[in-house]
Amino acid sequence: MRVTSMMQNLQLLNNLRQTNAEILKWQDKLATGQRIQRPADDPVGVNYLMRYETEIGRSEVFLENARTGLGMLRAMDSLMQQASDVLKRVKVLVQQAANDTVAPEDRQIIAAEVRQLREQMVMIGNSSFNGRYLFNGQKMDQPPYTSANAANEATDDGVFYLNVSPSIQVPVSLQGELIFGEAGDPENTFKILDDIIDHLMNNNVDGLRLALDRMVVAEERIYAAWAEIGARTNRFELVENRIRDEQVSLYRLKSETGDVDMADAIIRLKLEENTLQAALATGARIMQVSLIDFLR
Repeated sequence: MRVTSMMQNLQLLNNLRQTNAEILKWQDKLATGQRIQRPADDPVGVNYLMRYETEIGRSEVFLENARTGLGMLRAMDSLMQQASDVLKRVKVLVQQAANDTVAPEDRQIIAAEVRQLREQMVMIGNSSFNGRYLFNGQKMDQPPYTSANAANEATDDGVFYLNVSPSIQVPVSLQGELIFGEAGDPENTFKILDDIIDHLMNNNVDGLRLALDRMVVAEERIYAAWAEIGARTNRFELVENRIRDEQVSLYRLKSETGDVDMADAIIRLKLEENTLQAALATGARIMQVSLIDFLR
C-alpha cells in the first residue's frame, strides 16, 4: 500500500490527539483526586462506588438517630437527678415539719416551699427535648401533665423507638407512670406531694410521718427509671461507636476503589507529556519535507 505524506500527517495528528486526551485524563484525575471520572473508566468499580455511597448515606441516618437518642437519654438522666433532688428536699422539709414542736405557722411556710417543689416536679414530668416530650410515650407532641390534676393523669403507654440499623430499633422514651406512678394511685408521686401539702396546712403530724414512708416508694421508682435510662444510654453509645467504625471501613473501601494513586498518576502524566514532546519533534521533521525543500 502506498503511504503518502497526507497519510503520514493524518496519522501524526491522530497520535497527537490520543496523547493529548491521555494528558487531559490524567490531569483531571490529579485535579479531582478521583480515579474514576466516568462509568467507562471502570464499570465494576462504579458499581462498588454506588454501593458504598448508599451504605454511607444509610449509616449517616442511623448515626443521626443514635445521636438523637443519646441526647434524649442524657436529658432524661439530668431530669432524674433533678427529680431525686426534689424528693430529697421534700423529705428534709417533712422531717422538720413532723416534729411536734413546730408551730402551725411554720408548717404553712414549709407548705409554700413544698408547693413550689411540686410545681418543679410537674415541670420535670413535662420536660421536652428538641420539641419532643420525654415522658408521654409515643404522644411526644403533647405534655403529659397539668399542674392542677397531675396525680390523676395517665400518660401514653406507647414507646418511641429509633432505628439504628436496618433491623434494630432501640427504645428511647419512658412512660410517666414508670417514673411518677400510676394515675390515681395513692403512691403516685404527685399524690404524695399533694397530701403532704394538705397535711402541712392542716397540721396533721401523723399524716406527715406516714408520707415519709410513702416517699420511699417514690424514690425507688426514680432510681429504677434512672437505672433504665443509664442502660439505654450505654447501648446507644455502643451503637454510635459501631456505626462510626463501619463508616471508617466504608470510607476506606470507597477511597481504595475511587481515589487516584497520586504518585502513579503523576508518573503517568509525565510519561504522556514526554510522549507528546517526542511526537511533536518527530512531526516537525516529517512535515518539513515538501516540494520547496527539494527545489532548494
